[in-house]
Amino acid sequence: MNYKTKSLLYFCGFVAASALYYVVEQHDNFQEHLNSKSYVETQFEDADDYVDDSEKKLEEEIK
Repeated sequence: MNYKTKSLLYFCGFVAASALYYVVEQHDNFQEHLNSKSYVETQFEDADDYVDDSEKKLEEEIK
């Protein structure tokens, strides 16, 4: 192997290792965020039944 081929292989290995490190780090940060106390999970099970009647109330208050 000549110098250019070795350099290309080392560079590809470095890029692959750094990409893998980045993905693992992002996954760890995401898991840490999910497990933190400031994370709140909400579920809107009745979102289809929700009716926004704030405009009606506003009209009634104006009258």
